[in-house]
Amino acid sequence: MPTVSVKSKAKKVLDLLSEERARAILDLMEYLEEKEEWEATLDLVKNKQLLADYKEARKDLAEGRLENFVPWDKVKRNV
Repeated sequence: MPTVSVKSKAKKVLDLLSEERARAILDLMEYLEEKEEWEATLDLVKNKQLLADYKEARKDLAEGRLENFVPWDKVKRNV
């Protein structure tokens, strides 16, 4: 029997629910999405090296030292 992804199964179940219950599920999903975003933000804030690099970059920028910055057209994009 082929395995069905959790997201695929959830979408099918959602289609069967009343609007009221679907709204409740949507509220929960939005809460979980926001929670995930906050957790990612906290992970970044806790990264001491990243924070130090950010502060150094801000200082370099404020003082006009641009040689350490990579031009936008040279940034490798993983899209």
